[in-house]
Amino acid sequence: MTVYALEKSASGAVTGLASWGDDKTILPDGFVSCTADEYAAAKSTFMNSLKDQAIGALAAVQADAALTVAMGSTFGSRMRAYVSALQNISDGTDTASTVLPAKPDPVST
Repeated sequence: MTVYALEKSASGAVTGLASWGDDKTILPDGFVSCTADEYAAAKSTFMNSLKDQAIGALAAVQADAALTVAMGSTFGSRMRAYVSALQNISDGTDTASTVLPAKPDPVST
């Protein structure tokens, strides 16, 4: 039987997830047992954080950058601002944003 566990901060935010295939597992300090449904819900929220979304968006921008350069263009000012905003979210500098910025056309000014 699988054992599911969560680690939470003092404010109740999930800071860690774990599962083990052995029901005799001793939970590490700070982890509490949870149901499979609680684990799945927490994992979905935890793995789809704004920071993770920004990291994924930056990976997509890298592909756009290669294509833009290959076509002889450069990123416009709006795209550069978009990349900066994503970097600030992904590195934790921006803690106020709750959604990713809208992606502009890569070569728009």
